[in-house]
Amino acid sequence: MWKYRVLGSAAALLLLSLAVSYTQTEKQSAGVMAEDAGPLAGGIHDSPVGRENDLGVLDLARFAVSEHNKQANGLLEFDKVVKVREQTVAGTMYYFTIQVNEGGAKKLYEAKVWEKVWENFKKLEEFKPAESGAST
Repeated sequence: MWKYRVLGSAAALLLLSLAVSYTQTEKQSAGVMAEDAGPLAGGIHDSPVGRENDLGVLDLARFAVSEHNKQANGLLEFDKVVKVREQTVAGTMYYFTIQVNEGGAKKLYEAKVWEKVWENFKKLEEFKPAESGAST
């Protein structure tokens, strides 16, 4: 009789280990699917192609240059948005690479603008020369 109990216990342990193994495999598969689903919420991601020409993006980039000029008593002239990335925060944080005219030379700057549309709020968080320096 004890043989049947041992065999029953062994079978139960085997089924339990298979169930745990199956659950872990499903979780890993779900994790891969979640990673492939798109950008991580709260993470910085590239904007869709062509977003550089969006009127709202252009207005925010012009705002960044204008605010920088006010704060630094500068004379930069907005030329174009080269790249835009976005991050969902309490609103949206935009990370721009902006081409400007500076004394007749085209230069690249990086700007960070925080916007909360529902509050009609926008703030220049950062404005600095881009790592690469100038553009052609």
